[in-house]
Order: sequence, then C-alpha cells, then structure tokens
Amino acid sequence: MKKLLLGTTALATAALLSAGASAAEGPKVTVSGFYTGVLMAGDDGIPSDRNVSLDTWNTEVHFNAEGTAANGLTYGAHIELEGTSTNDQIDESFMYLKGGFGQLIIGNDDPVGEKMGYISPAPDAYGILSVNSPNYNFSGATVTTVNEFGGDASKVIYISPQLSGFQFGLSYSPDSCEDNNAAAGSPCNNGGFEADNNAGAGNGQQFAAALAFSKEFSGVNLGLSATYSWNESEGAGLKDVTLYGFGANVGAPVGAGTVTLGGSYLATKNLGGFKDVDADAFDAGLQYAQGPWTVGVQSAWYSDDGTNDDIYAVSFGGGYEVATGLGVSAGMIHYDRQRNVGSDANVFLVGTKLSF
Repeated sequence: MKKLLLGTTALATAALLSAGASAAEGPKVTVSGFYTGVLMAGDDGIPSDRNVSLDTWNTEVHFNAEGTAANGLTYGAHIELEGTSTNDQIDESFMYLKGGFGQLIIGNDDPVGEKMGYISPAPDAYGILSVNSPNYNFSGATVTTVNEFGGDASKVIYISPQLSGFQFGLSYSPDSCEDNNAAAGSPCNNGGFEADNNAGAGNGQQFAAALAFSKEFSGVNLGLSATYSWNESEGAGLKDVTLYGFGANVGAPVGAGTVTLGGSYLATKNLGGFKDVDADAFDAGLQYAQGPWTVGVQSAWYSDDGTNDDIYAVSFGGGYEVATGLGVSAGMIHYDRQRNVGSDANVFLVGTKLSF
C-alpha cells in the first residue's frame, strides 16, 4: 500500500511540475446539481409505517472549478452540497488533474469499483425507479450490486486513459474516515493521522481496482466491467472483507429507439468482518428509449448465509423528458423478503428530477 501511495504522489508531483507557472486558462467556477422529489404510495412491508410518503432526499448542489495549464494539463476541484439537512452535509469533495497520463483524484470521492462498474439499466432514464440503489429501504432492506465499500472515505484515485476501449482504475484509502473534522472523540478527529485498530469504529485501509471496456461495434454499444475491493476490518476477531463484481451492458438500435440490456453480480466475502459469512447480489434490466420516452423493467436479488436473508425486488415503469433538464417517472416496485417470517412491499411511485 505504501508503494502505491508513493507512486501516485510522484505522479501528481510530476504533473504539477510539468504544468509550469503559467496557465493558458485560469480556473472557472460553475454551479450545477439536481433536485429529485418522489411521491410514494402503498405498503412497504412494515406494519408500523404510513402508506404515503413524499421524499426529497436525493438533492445536491455542485460547485465546480476547472482550469487549463499552458501545457494542456487540466486541473480542478469539485464539491457537492446536500440539498437537504443531513449528518453528512458535504457529500463528495476532491481535486483532480487530467492529461495524457489519465486522471488523478485526491479527496473524498467514490472508489473506482463504483465509478467504473456497470449495472443494469433502470426502467426510467433518471434512476428514480431503480431497485439497485440504496435510496429505497422497503421491507427494512436494500439491494445493490455496486462495489462501493468505503464510500467517500478520503482517498487517492488513478484512472488510466482509454486504450482500444479498455481502461483501468485504482483507489486507496488509508482509513475509512471521510471527514477529518469530525466531532470530538471521533477516531477521525486527529488533524493528522487517524486512529489505528480502533475496534468498533469502522474499517481501516481500503483498496479497490477496476477494469472496464467500452466500444461501439456497427451501431451496437458494449460495456463490460470487473471490480475488486479489499477492506481492512478493525477489531478483535474480525476478518478483512473482500468484494468482487462483474457487469455488462449492451445497447442497440431497434426501430426508432434504442434497447439496452444489462446485468451485474457482486460477491462479498466475510460480510461484516465475520469469517465465512458471504453474500451474493445480482441484477438484470431491460430498457427501451425513444425520443423523450423511456420504459423498462429491472430486477435484483440478494442472499447471505449470515442472517439467512433472501430478497427479491422488481421494478417496472417509465419516464418522460418534459423539457431539457426536467423529467418525470412513474412505476411500481415490489419487494419480497424472506428473512424471519418474511415481508413483502408493493409501492407505486411518481417522481420528478430537475438537473441544472
């Protein structure tokens, strides 16, 4: 791990030195983001819950700064502010360098498994109806095949240039801490080095790798990915957690529109740090897009041999682009969960997403 960190640091230093003192174009600041609102009605499988809910949780404002050096090096920073009150008010926050060498990212960002992995398409173009998402917690559970362990923990990321359709990425986090200015008493509140082997306070080092392929063949677009992550567990008796996944998407013109078919798989070894407790997750989806319309179906499965939890989820519906940056979606999500006595959820959704 030390060699990886030193190597990426040397790459960053070389890129900065080669840029020289002058800049062809200074940093320009732009603001972007999105607002998502969803009205849900039905039965989420939990008897004590209401049958109607209005959620506006997935809303963010993005601040971007980017410039270009005289030698062509692109440099910038990206900060994401949550649009609703949350314990993690700043989502992702990082700086980056881009050039012929690829891209180097330093800060709080997603691991390469999440950045580069393919999953199945949602029924709508905006992902509001996706069942492969942590956004919904029906039946007290969620399903995902995204190799996202570690989330936005502080890390260094390298993504290579694309060569003949192939691209690889590496990311490394010294610790699971995301914000070093956490509350007093937190193992992240050191102003320097994080606490080591702090049992019960999270995970230690995290390493991720990803390989992706994307290319067009006579009008057919093919995307493939393989991801891996290793996560150091802290605490007596806990085992390190490893995850690996595979994904594929195929898109082809059909009539006046485009059909996209995709699926993915994620395996987790030593789930929760417990030896020989494993989990498997799959997803598959089919989407048809024509003009402003999108319709489709998506399903996901999850099982683990620790809690003997088995979950099946399916979503169907579609979306419509009302205007540039404004879309609406409507559909239904069904959850079938077999843990303990089992519980089902049937939820109708109408949502809108505004991107700017």
